[in-house]
Amino acid sequence: MISKTERRRYIQNSSLVYKVLLPSLAFVLVFIAYPMFYSISIAFKDYKYGVPTGKIIWFKNFSDIFTRSTVAPGFFKSLEVTFMFTVIAVVMMVIISLAIALLLNQRFRGSGMIKVALLLPYALPGLVAAVIWKWIYNPTFGVMNYVLMRLGITDQYLSFAADGRLALLAILFAYVWKFVPYTTFLFTSGLSTISPNVYEAARMDGSGSINTFFKITMPLLLPIFQLVLVIQTIFALVYHFSLVYIITQGGPGDATRTLAWLIYNEAFKYGRYGRGSAMAIILVLIMIIFIYAYLVLLDPERRKIRQKARIHRGENHV
Repeated sequence: MISKTERRRYIQNSSLVYKVLLPSLAFVLVFIAYPMFYSISIAFKDYKYGVPTGKIIWFKNFSDIFTRSTVAPGFFKSLEVTFMFTVIAVVMMVIISLAIALLLNQRFRGSGMIKVALLLPYALPGLVAAVIWKWIYNPTFGVMNYVLMRLGITDQYLSFAADGRLALLAILFAYVWKFVPYTTFLFTSGLSTISPNVYEAARMDGSGSINTFFKITMPLLLPIFQLVLVIQTIFALVYHFSLVYIITQGGPGDATRTLAWLIYNEAFKYGRYGRGSAMAIILVLIMIIFIYAYLVLLDPERRKIRQKARIHRGENHV
């Protein structure tokens, strides 16, 4: 039986919690929840610039994206460019970041300075980093052309932003430079949780470096791998926008016209807000599919459960 004093104290504490959470809840509702649901709602309307009260057309915006001859080819091309960029970016990010993290995990003189220097690219705002790389790629006085010519890789100045073969690589290189530090520190934090005694025991058992990496480090880093893949896939699908906006403007042609850039053009350049919102929803669904695949495929517990379920079904079948 709860006394009146305890009940009064509980009510007072509960009211205090609600008062503390109320500003945050209001912020989420006004600046996140409302815009999100509003964007979803206009995806089902003929909502265009100058026609803010567009009529409801249900799934026509979605059907136009996949079937209309003036829309579908550009959408599928942007989808192809987006998938190519995302896959290459995530793979490069994982390999480069893990290599740097393994290096920094070794205690040596100057490792602290390297960690501080690594933070600089990620600390820069996206637009500032994009402007820096636009100057680096400048075909007349850019540093990139100077370095390539000094190394003998090319004997003429290259226009990275205007060459269809180089434009996406230029965006990819700048993107990796910008976000490798973040992923590196995720891997570094994961490596720091692995006890040195584990590696010492492996060495005493005669395990080599490569075998130790694949048999000990990789399995213990699996949760970090899941986190990195999820975060970097989301980043690669969206956060390249500032680089495309500043460096290539989606060109030349459709070489760097990613889905994020196409959504921007549909909504804010051509004023087709309904179709732009529909494309944004498709982009979010793609993110969800990627995340679900990572969580299912890279979760050892889920794999064990599925394996047991298959064995159980086989026994029942027999």
